[in-house]
Amino acid sequence: MAITLRPARPEDREAILTISAQIWEGEDYIPLVLDDWLAEGGLTVAELDGQLAGYGKLTMLSPGEAWLEGLRVDPAQRGKGVAKALGQRQLESALALRPRSIRFATAEANVESLHIAGKQGFQEIARFTYVEGPVRDEVVPPGVACLHEIEPAWAVVRASSAYRDAHGLLGLGWRFPELTRQRLAERIARAELFIWGDPARGLLIQSPDPYAPAAFATVAFLHGDDVGQDALLRFAHAHAWERGQECLSAMVACEEQVGTFARHGLVPEPYFRYVLVLERTCSPPDPTLERPG
Repeated sequence: MAITLRPARPEDREAILTISAQIWEGEDYIPLVLDDWLAEGGLTVAELDGQLAGYGKLTMLSPGEAWLEGLRVDPAQRGKGVAKALGQRQLESALALRPRSIRFATAEANVESLHIAGKQGFQEIARFTYVEGPVRDEVVPPGVACLHEIEPAWAVVRASSAYRDAHGLLGLGWRFPELTRQRLAERIARAELFIWGDPARGLLIQSPDPYAPAAFATVAFLHGDDVGQDALLRFAHAHAWERGQECLSAMVACEEQVGTFARHGLVPEPYFRYVLVLERTCSPPDPTLERPG
């Protein structure tokens, strides 16, 4: 059986969605992003004897920052080398762009993907617990304010254990871009960054989840002492409630924080325990990124 790889075309849409409907018990995020992916390019499909059998996406999050995502195989075609062929094509396409690093995220339960990645030279750099829960009608706690200045925010982030535990990555649904000073400034410009205390004893980044419906809000970063984290999570609920959102979620890198989120109704998904971020380093790290070691 011959596997053919080619760029995705608009007419592949229905076949891609048919495969997606069979992934993660029908809760796959691909339908939410597929139209954007088809428009921007980087989506490769695999055909097996003329039938679409799988697909995968290469995204450049920034110059030098390659991200592999959306690798899916028709369950009826597994075990025939489709995932391996797609993974190799994704890697080759990424390497051709000469990035600093290539990363992707997958559930710990995705043994096949992890096996292929290991052979390609990827190593785990961080692991997260995905938590979610319904938005609560909370009262906005005193002491929480929207932060508009980059320097104090960046100083808090750089000194935080949350930043170190996440390996300097920002958890935005199933995408983990580098949390750089520039990206922090972008969050400030979007009024997505909040601070508690004076001087600051806690910091929250709350953003839309690009891989979830608009009713989902994401805690992309949380730092503070126990009192500060509790205040900021109460605020996160209140902030989402005011916007008519129904669900609050987070990718939590620090094991100690999982209990804190659980106290506020955000609990781990039983379907998978950990979400792993793997990386293949391609060139010396850029010292201007100031990422944790």
